Amino acid sequence: MTRSKYRQQNAKRIKAKEYGMKALGHVHPEHDYIVARQERYIAAWKSGSPDKIMAFMDSKELHYSVPAMGHEGLSHSATKELFAKNVSGFHDLDIKTRSLHGHKHFTTWEWTLTCKGGVGSNGERLSIEDASPKEMIGCNLMWWNNDDKIIRNHEYGQLIE
Repeated sequence: MTRSKYRQQNAKRIKAKEYGMKALGHVHPEHDYIVARQERYIAAWKSGSPDKIMAFMDSKELHYSVPAMGHEGLSHSATKELFAKNVSGFHDLDIKTRSLHGHKHFTTWEWTLTCKGGVGSNGERLSIEDASPKEMIGCNLMWWNNDDKIIRNHEYGQLIE
């Protein structure tokens, strides 16, 4: 059986709301725990509040990286500044999980993000009516401590044209 044919057959078995290995019939004991935690993290992003997002970040050990934007090993304060700038640039932010793998201390999270861009080409703030739709796909590698705080994050994303 070809790899393509195998994927097509298995795709029919996977339900839309099942993430990661659970969809393939393999359930890590911490699967439900990491899904629930990730849903809380997504809700913080959707809130548009940098403080709610930063509640998931360890204030002392955080190293946050977004290589595509040229950000490597940002501290807690630098990450908060980045989030404050980024979340103010969106209207109608929505994040969907495509897959989530891992355990309590390390997860890989594949996502899609849709929004309307709230900042124009000259840096001006756009109304929701004037904003154009945007879509991104990406993946985060996330290391978590015992307090469910992110201590290291590597984010990789790409704008879909």
